[in-house]
Amino acid sequence: MRSISKSERLTTNPTVFAARLDGRKTRTLKKFYRKISDKLSFPDYFGHNMDALADCLCDLSWLEPNNVHLYIKNPDSFLSEEKKEIKVSILDILEEAQSHQIEDGRTFEAVAVRDDEENA
Repeated sequence: MRSISKSERLTTNPTVFAARLDGRKTRTLKKFYRKISDKLSFPDYFGHNMDALADCLCDLSWLEPNNVHLYIKNPDSFLSEEKKEIKVSILDILEEAQSHQIEDGRTFEAVAVRDDEENA
């Protein structure tokens, strides 16, 4: 997952759907599933498991526009209460979804957001 400064984030506009997660509020897998399904308006059938996460992230056809960006601030806290293998698996799913969109012309990108002060 690439990293950008806070000032580089895009906002939702006619060509981009921008969603934000706070790593401090998604320290557990359960909280992450709840937050991401809310932020990306996952369908009611989302199963709150890794397979369902991969399926939803590789589709996203219910969102307009077709370019979806997921910004994760405080990435060091993201899934910090889970085993390392769980976090690695979720990051792998996010990476895989970036290159496996079902619909042509649809893009998804997950990005870690650094505080601008860290770069000063």
